[in-house]
Amino acid sequence: MTSPHASFISRIGDTINRNALFAPGDSLVVAVSGGADSSALLDILLKLPDYRLIITVAHLNHSLRGAEADGDEEFCRTLATRYCVPFVSRRLDVKALASERKLNLEDAGRLARIAFLDEVKVERGAKVVVLAHHADDQAETFLMRLLRGAGMTGLSAMAYHNERGYVRPLLDVRRKEIEQYLRDNGLAWREDSTNTDTSFLRNRIRHELIPVLKEYNPAIVASLAGTALLLRGDDQLLEEMTSELCATTCHRGEGGEMFCSVRQLRSFDSARRSRILRYLFKQVSGTLQGFSRRHLDRLHGMIDGSAPNVRLKLPSGVLVVREYDQLRCGLDKQGTPNLDYEVRITGAGRYQLPDGTLLDVGEEALSNHELATHVAEISTIKVPFPWLVRRFRPGDRMSPLGMNGTKKIKNIFIDRKIPADVRARTPLLLCGEEVIWVAGICLSERCRVTAPEDTVITVQWHP
Repeated sequence: MTSPHASFISRIGDTINRNALFAPGDSLVVAVSGGADSSALLDILLKLPDYRLIITVAHLNHSLRGAEADGDEEFCRTLATRYCVPFVSRRLDVKALASERKLNLEDAGRLARIAFLDEVKVERGAKVVVLAHHADDQAETFLMRLLRGAGMTGLSAMAYHNERGYVRPLLDVRRKEIEQYLRDNGLAWREDSTNTDTSFLRNRIRHELIPVLKEYNPAIVASLAGTALLLRGDDQLLEEMTSELCATTCHRGEGGEMFCSVRQLRSFDSARRSRILRYLFKQVSGTLQGFSRRHLDRLHGMIDGSAPNVRLKLPSGVLVVREYDQLRCGLDKQGTPNLDYEVRITGAGRYQLPDGTLLDVGEEALSNHELATHVAEISTIKVPFPWLVRRFRPGDRMSPLGMNGTKKIKNIFIDRKIPADVRARTPLLLCGEEVIWVAGICLSERCRVTAPEDTVITVQWHP
């Protein structure tokens, strides 16, 4: 007879296989807080039959609960030691971060965790980051977004996997099942005292709203989590249809802006038009964060109105301009936020840049006919790791391919008629203090592949 524990682990294995979250032998970063969910997740991953996963435990100390937070960190360190897996931790003053960026503690903590986990994922060469969200978390997230006012995308809540490389293998199981698994196996966990603090919306939903809803439907958690899953499938289908529709009604300009005919947009019903407008915003900004129904309403007014020339500033530095029958959506040349950053490149892998774009560093060379605009071949013998990716800064110079001496990158932009907003978001790749690639625009002479023994690596920017 199959034990309850084996059956429980098998169910999670089915979720992993059905959604292709990762494969046997993969390297994973497991986010562990010390709570019941992540403690159980770590144990389950190591017990998955025939998987033999390479696991790193990652823990972020938010420095919000003093000795209690330090105790959580030490608990996670001991847990990793017991399982004989590497442990990576970091302490960050989330309260100070929230004050600096004018965010609430929840949002500041979320951004801090994402940045930390992204960095560990790259450093460890991991396939994915594994999170411990479960069905109860899904139901709570659904209700949070419903109360704040969300459309289908928002109500889809959390995905089994996302574009960032984060996966959630516990989304099909309940919190009570996880805690029972821990008790049955004699496994310890830490309780976060803030989980009972009802000043946080999620805690009010968990401790106050869901108990009331259970009086109407005892299976409310399963119902809400199932609804989110259904909406996610529908949303993905509609997104694919929107992409196909935009391919025939919109086009991208040389500066990265998206253009649409106002007349065509007027011909669509509100639902199709809203989908197109959301798609345009995401194409330009890389994210839908901060984009709300209020912004959609203003865009609809711009399209339906009689004013032939209108400008509308949106979140993430996006500017939408109506010029007679043309709608242009791009980054605001004057109002683009300062997204200066520095990302360290230590070897082959996929690197998420803070502006939402991706940099792929691959070990296999491409033949010349395969090279695209945003791809470069670099000799790592002449330009060894580590590299650095950052934005253009005044005074930057480089030695362009085929040229002796150096040239100001500003003049390279001017010579090639690169629009100002494209210059602002184009990443530069550096080796030491030297610029070796202006992504999609110019490669350094130093990177030239000249001999068969050169070790060649490809770099591709996905703008």
